[in-house]
Amino acid sequence: MAEAAKSASNDYSIPELMTVAMARVLGEREDGKLGGVGAAAVVPMAAARLAALTTAPNLWWFCGGASGLNPTFDRLPKSSADPRAALGSTGKKNMLDVVDMGITGGWDWGFNGGLQIDMYGNINMIGIGTYPQLKVRGPGTVGTIWTGTLRRPYLYTMHHASRVLVEKCDYISGPGYISGGTSRWDKVQNTTDGPQLLFSPMAILDFDPDSKRMRLKSVHPGYSADDVQKNTGFELVMPASVPMTAAPTAEELFVLRRHVDRDGVLKNVRATIG
Repeated sequence: MAEAAKSASNDYSIPELMTVAMARVLGEREDGKLGGVGAAAVVPMAAARLAALTTAPNLWWFCGGASGLNPTFDRLPKSSADPRAALGSTGKKNMLDVVDMGITGGWDWGFNGGLQIDMYGNINMIGIGTYPQLKVRGPGTVGTIWTGTLRRPYLYTMHHASRVLVEKCDYISGPGYISGGTSRWDKVQNTTDGPQLLFSPMAILDFDPDSKRMRLKSVHPGYSADDVQKNTGFELVMPASVPMTAAPTAEELFVLRRHVDRDGVLKNVRATIG
């Protein structure tokens, strides 16, 4: 049975740690680039806003269904489809234009999750089980197909469990590295780099440069590499030494709580293990 992900410190929650980790990566890799987050992406939405205030001052980003460009909210909405998520935006685009940008490869980066994410970073939002008698029906392909057009897609899950991180997705609604090696570029645009990282309540994972299998990059404080492997439905590529994810600094938490999430939404976001 799933249990709540527990922070190793009373100073921050796991969703806050994930937000800060995402914001750092946006600063390292995406400053000055254009990307966006989906409708149910409260943690990536907070991360993009935090990055724009700290690590990536030249970041350009669209906020999900609200379709606001570079919003400046300081009270984090629970969904980026909330009209309040567009507060203070530089401008707005028609949703058809936003979708067109995603399909045609107009975005540099973006965050996607899934009902299932497999060892090659493929994601499934269609459903679990045999069609048409699915055990669980998802929302469909929606924005997940953009993992085939985004130059650098990032993945995330709020539930680190073997039923989510599976050896093979029941369906692929968003292509990762397909079956490993060069198989991705046999099917999608070769202008894309494929999934970059996966953020979970336990760890940050990347992909082996040759096999394209998921690899453990860092473990969040309070967990171990063994904990991560036990809650993953396939064998991870395991480096000889796995560092701890750096905890949020006092400065990062100050900006996050005063200028992104004044209502403490992230403290109540559900994140689970197992």
